Amino acid sequence: MKIVGIVGRTYYNKDSQKIIQFNELVRKYLLIEEQVIPIGILPTENIDYVENEIGKNYINEEKLKKILDLCDGFVLPGGSYWQIFDEYIVHYAIKKNKPILGICLGFQTMCSMFAKNRVRFDMTRKLENETHYGKSNKYIHQVKIEKKSLLYDILQKETILVNSVHHDVIDFEMKDLVILARSPDGIIEAVTLPNHKFFLGVQWHPECLLDKNSLKILASFGEKL
Repeated sequence: MKIVGIVGRTYYNKDSQKIIQFNELVRKYLLIEEQVIPIGILPTENIDYVENEIGKNYINEEKLKKILDLCDGFVLPGGSYWQIFDEYIVHYAIKKNKPILGICLGFQTMCSMFAKNRVRFDMTRKLENETHYGKSNKYIHQVKIEKKSLLYDILQKETILVNSVHHDVIDFEMKDLVILARSPDGIIEAVTLPNHKFFLGVQWHPECLLDKNSLKILASFGEKL
């Protein structure tokens, strides 16, 4: 059995109550994989990690490391906010050479960490239009994939259709990360870190589409656990 750590995300329900829940990855993919046990990676302290500036920049390394040591791989799912422990998990995965998959917000976290000129925590900007924001279970635009890349090796395609549910984009130079794919309007859609066991960030939501391409991406992550 392999253990996958999935970061819990903060959402607000219809009554504006803040809740932490898992991503669709648990319900739609990981739980149907008999050899995978998903566990949640949640805040270790009683701190508001979203609205409190101290919380945004605080982790209890001793507690968090005990959780991460249990995991064979990690998923950084989509959401609206990331915290400092997201970045700690990425650093840990790199150091331990453990597979990590970043989706939408998770992808943006990965990219922000490798920005060449990082001057603030959030290195994304708002799109001027809504061409990248649609329903999570509908195709909305194409993605062009670089040949001789990790994503091309997985999908064996130069172009695919994806869903898209994001307002922010990566528009800065990055060091070390390799760009794997872009949308027709030039927005970065996928990245990897060379010489890592499995390091993949995608801007779209394969766990919501679950088409053949999505399943190949998820399966390729699972094969590296």
